[in-house]
Amino acid sequence: MIISLVNQKGGVGKTTLALNIGAGLTRKNLRVQFIDTDPQGNAVQWQAIEDNVAFKIMHLPRAIAREDVASARADNILLVIDTPPAIGEITLSVLMLSDLAIIPVAPSILDIWSTRSTISLVAEVKKVNPGLKEKLLVSRKIPRTRLGRNGREAIEALETEVFDSEVSQRIAYVESMIAGVSVFQHAPNSDASKEMESLCEEIIRETGLQALP
Repeated sequence: MIISLVNQKGGVGKTTLALNIGAGLTRKNLRVQFIDTDPQGNAVQWQAIEDNVAFKIMHLPRAIAREDVASARADNILLVIDTPPAIGEITLSVLMLSDLAIIPVAPSILDIWSTRSTISLVAEVKKVNPGLKEKLLVSRKIPRTRLGRNGREAIEALETEVFDSEVSQRIAYVESMIAGVSVFQHAPNSDASKEMESLCEEIIRETGLQALP
């Protein structure tokens, strides 16, 4: 199973989401590996802060091929792949191999407009990779604001499935990234941790992954 985080728009929290998804699914006793295809290598830098070995992170800042993921597929390992903030050869190659593409969207009109091209790319890829499923995720929502409340309705206008779970703009995400750990480790009882727990449970239901007690 390959889960990718994609969106041509930067600043939607892809890397933070991808790392916390990896951590959350690892906590469910799933075998997780992480591939960072962003040339900036932020995920690798995050891991180095605390020598965090919750899951293996590989930095492959290039288009990936089937042989890059063959051993993981053979060993029934779940791959979480973070992509650069651009629609290009790298993102296209990741989508060609993915089973689920999570598209984070901040509830702002500019983010929603820019997401249309990502959705269009996924539609084209599905002609070659018909097993690919895409799902939007409300990300960086600002709690207790009208924009936060109404943003979901605007995102649903993109006519693509949206996760029930939503991820808000919270300081716990920033602090955990700075500390080099997941939000589950940094603030286990926080609203941020509860959001990510909900999202990971929804991903498991969506993909049919078998989480162990």
